[in-house]
Amino acid sequence: MADRLQFQKKLSGLVRLCNEKGRMIEIDEVEAYFGEDGLTDEQMELVYDFLLSQKIIVKGYVKKGGTVKPASDDAHNQGILSSEEEKYLKTYEAEMGTMPEDNPLSYYLPKVVEIARELHRPEVFLGDLIQEGNVGLMLAMEKEDTAEEEILAMVRQSMEALLEEQAEVKVRDRKMVERVQELDELIKKLTEEMGRKVSVDELAQFSELGEEEIADILKLAGEEVPEDEGTESV
Repeated sequence: MADRLQFQKKLSGLVRLCNEKGRMIEIDEVEAYFGEDGLTDEQMELVYDFLLSQKIIVKGYVKKGGTVKPASDDAHNQGILSSEEEKYLKTYEAEMGTMPEDNPLSYYLPKVVEIARELHRPEVFLGDLIQEGNVGLMLAMEKEDTAEEEILAMVRQSMEALLEEQAEVKVRDRKMVERVQELDELIKKLTEEMGRKVSVDELAQFSELGEEEIADILKLAGEEVPEDEGTESV
């Protein structure tokens, strides 16, 4: 446990360091930061995935597998754009066409769109993905000596960070819906057995949830929760 807590503390320190550096860090710096910990390649991948989920760009890092894998229930929709996205893309590409050819962005912006279309998922608006990629592009182009491969890798990282974030939100939302359903079933069951409304503390006794968490779930479900914990019931 001590090792785990120490690692979490060190990981938090790395995030603070990245924030101080403008949410961007060199891959060599990350490796040096954990140099004395003897982490395996798999463990370092988890570190990079965590930084990615925090929307931190690791310069020089390329995610194994190339992209964030789509959720299985959305795989059949991969790459399919909504009418709103098609309209956005048409307008955006028209705007790009007005840019002078000698502007470096005229070369990179279409590539940002290509990567966005490759990584696109139905739950993330294509325009948001493109704009996130453009943020990574601007950061990558701050240094004149940055190679094209590294620039595009940073664009991809920015988009993958957004997708990771949305995936985590989706999982949390799904778990919350499941908890609401489970709590609703428990309330009905106990109400039938007791012949009366049940209190939050009684629900806590028959579930793995604490009273505060139950109260939060009930509020989310639109149920009123009395402030007096000694008499609150649902």
